[in-house]
Amino acid sequence: MSNFKISDRLGKFFPNYITFLSLGFGLVSIVLSTQENIFLAGLFIVIASVFDSLDGYFARRLSLESTFGLHLDSLTDMVCFGVAPIVLISQHLYLQNKFTFWLLPLFLIEIWAGAFRLARFNLLPPKLSSTAGSMGMTISQGGLIIALMVLSDISQPDYSYPIGIMIFLVLVLSYLMVSKMKFPPFSWFVPHPAIYGVYLVIAVILTLVFSIFTAAWILWLGILVAYISRYLFLVVRQEKIVL
Repeated sequence: MSNFKISDRLGKFFPNYITFLSLGFGLVSIVLSTQENIFLAGLFIVIASVFDSLDGYFARRLSLESTFGLHLDSLTDMVCFGVAPIVLISQHLYLQNKFTFWLLPLFLIEIWAGAFRLARFNLLPPKLSSTAGSMGMTISQGGLIIALMVLSDISQPDYSYPIGIMIFLVLVLSYLMVSKMKFPPFSWFVPHPAIYGVYLVIAVILTLVFSIFTAAWILWLGILVAYISRYLFLVVRQEKIVL
């Protein structure tokens, strides 16, 4: 027993326990949205995204990656970042008297795009490291951005985001998930540890001016712009090389 390793017995399922926690937060978020508790529902999606990051981290760190964990993670992502954010934004707009049934097909596009992204990911060769990029934006990033947008809207009682902006963002996120755009890892944004200090200062300023959720949402939008700008730059450079 002195040589008992974490990969033995129950320990080898440790990352899956974290995934189940993430799934639980996603399911509870859906229930809370239907009960018109929009703030807590959105917050639970944010918490689910934290656990979603942790399960993959521990799976790689402890060499506990498995096919079962891969499919469980995909199912969890579909619930937490595909269905839950759409229920959240639908209920949020409904409570603001902005929801109409013609929005349903547009919102379903995000769920379909997320399902496509997950299916394609499961068929791709596994990443060799956590620093490898990915094809298309992950569904967890898309769902988190939608949740942060709703939380940001709630945190500003004197101002409400136009419905057109919300729909446009959902459609853009849907496209990015099904696209073949190469998304770099987060380490690409931190070429030097000192950059963390810059991000922290920006986050504090945005929080003081707006709110913590608006700050997080703006930072994520900045990440999206950086992703797209990088992709367009590489495409243009490649075309110049070919010419």
